[in-house]
Amino acid sequence: MSHSSRSILVVDDEINILKSMRRLFKHAGYDVFTAESGEQGLAILDKEDIQVILSDFRMPHMDGGEFLAKVKVSHPYTVSLILSGYADFDSVLSVMNSGNAFKFLTKPWENKLLLSEVENAFKHYREKLQLASSLEQSHLFNNINQLNSILEGLLSQNTPFSIGYFELSNALDLKRQHILIQPLTQLLYDYLDSHWHNDFSIHMLSENTLVLLTVGSDEKIAFSRLVADIAQTNWQTLIENKVDVSVSFIASDALLESSQFILDTLKEATVLINESIGFAPLDQEYLLSKQRELIIKSDVIHALRKNQFYLVYQPKVTLASGLIESAEVLLRWEHKSLGWLSPGEFIDIAESDGQIIEISQWVIDNGLKELSRLIALSDQIQSLSINISASQLMNFNIVQTIAAGLKKYQIDPKKLEVEVTETSLMQNLNTTSVTLNELKKIGVKIAIDDFGVGYSSFAYLTKLPIDVLKLDRILLDDIASNYDTQVLIENLVKTCHNLNIKVVAEGIETKAALEKVSLTLCDYVQGFYYSEPVSINEIERLFIEQPFLLERD
Repeated sequence: MSHSSRSILVVDDEINILKSMRRLFKHAGYDVFTAESGEQGLAILDKEDIQVILSDFRMPHMDGGEFLAKVKVSHPYTVSLILSGYADFDSVLSVMNSGNAFKFLTKPWENKLLLSEVENAFKHYREKLQLASSLEQSHLFNNINQLNSILEGLLSQNTPFSIGYFELSNALDLKRQHILIQPLTQLLYDYLDSHWHNDFSIHMLSENTLVLLTVGSDEKIAFSRLVADIAQTNWQTLIENKVDVSVSFIASDALLESSQFILDTLKEATVLINESIGFAPLDQEYLLSKQRELIIKSDVIHALRKNQFYLVYQPKVTLASGLIESAEVLLRWEHKSLGWLSPGEFIDIAESDGQIIEISQWVIDNGLKELSRLIALSDQIQSLSINISASQLMNFNIVQTIAAGLKKYQIDPKKLEVEVTETSLMQNLNTTSVTLNELKKIGVKIAIDDFGVGYSSFAYLTKLPIDVLKLDRILLDDIASNYDTQVLIENLVKTCHNLNIKVVAEGIETKAALEKVSLTLCDYVQGFYYSEPVSINEIERLFIEQPFLLERD
């Protein structure tokens, strides 16, 4: 292993950028390592002593946020910088807020400024080491590995314990949080020494996070009160800096499986706490939900490899004739122990940890494979629609994935319709609009789903490459009895038609609802009145038999 004190790792999927960075930093006297992906970067970190990382954000397979989150766990002292375009700022912000990156730098860069920021990063690295050394000498702190060992030992021996989790936030200068942790720790130690008469230990997990641990069976309630009191202390006054301390608490008689589960749960709780009350004991209900979430997270990839996911199809029916011309692809998962899972539940979880990329690739590949089969079966099929999520819209690789799938199965791009919700579209309109325009360039149709739930602006209808607009049924609920609603929908449909946009009314479950929709002159309807989502064999039968034609005669 190398022991250079000036080693930098540059991670970027563009070879020319890596070459340019290597020249720049070599000339400045640094030992330079380069990687074309996050996976390569992690492999280098396991072999070399790297002090500073400069990483791109938008990379295939593992983006910069995922990469730096893994770095933070395995190499906590390494200082990481993100170098990316302004368009990624909103996505990068969560990485910065999580403490996984020291600073966000923008492309294109100016060499002199970049070198200055990198030198600041090395300075920050040295300060972190000095702080860690001083803390270790105080005998109050242990590193994360030591704490994990202690917790695993307590769990294996069924020894009762309680934990308080303290996270420093909102410092006036976030880069100087590591300076504030030492006086906070001393104050915390002094407070405990005078108010708590049982054994305790304080552990530093990062430069802004402390864990307070006490062992014993009879102290849970008293310890919980103590931690709550600490949470209410005015640390701003005591430390004389603008700082907030969020605190969560957990006792070992709860449902605990591992030290990692304990620490992950406490950390996630502080996010909620920052938005609410400042202190929270984590009860059984909360922990059960976290356990369920962890099970889902850990089983996603296994489910993909074992084909435990499956697709169903809901037809879209032409309002004027009853002809089925298209269908929407929907993802389903019956978990081996949890049973049937709502897509809203496991998709949200997959979004949060990046596994949505693998799910998306599976849905696109299998959906396109079935589309090629349907096209060969019936000439009535105009399109099949596949849903993509907010994070997928922010990742330009989705365009390449879809283009490759269309080529693989020799499908006319016009036969594929990509559905995005209005809410996900508006999360970062500048970036998502680029993705949609790139999809449009390769010939794919674009549909906006759930129109009427969120922003519902006519303005973006003229600025985005929209082919289909799906009206949420919330807009249609009172159309028969409310003249104003009827006029609104009629004008919306007329506007869409003038823009060459087709309109779908979704959520149609009854004949009465269908009669209401008939007033709107929508192009298509979709809902349980005609069909619930069905298997591939059943959608094939519906395309061939066209059972609703007679109903509309």
